[in-house]
Amino acid sequence: MSKFPGDRSFREVARFTQDCGSICTHASQYCLEMGGAHADATHMRLLQDCADICEATSKLLLRSSPQRAQITSVCAALCDLCAASCDKLTGDAQMKTCADECRRCAAACRQI
Repeated sequence: MSKFPGDRSFREVARFTQDCGSICTHASQYCLEMGGAHADATHMRLLQDCADICEATSKLLLRSSPQRAQITSVCAALCDLCAASCDKLTGDAQMKTCADECRRCAAACRQI
């Protein structure tokens, strides 16, 4: 199995990206239902962008793409932006869960 610094396999990091993408997808549905600040267009785009980049990152990692360093860098940056956006919706457990997952995913992506 392929390894990189921090001794995590590409498959392990792919799992982080899959989990993050899934949580962001669910969070976007939740935010639409909540409305108001939750459904802000910028916030919704970040959730969707994060979900999409996580899905793409997972696929590239699982096939050991030579472009994995570039995509994991972009994934980490988008996850950080998404986490910050979720953090703005204070007092919401679902948004805190999403923000925490985005930060875990960003950290895992930075290990490559």
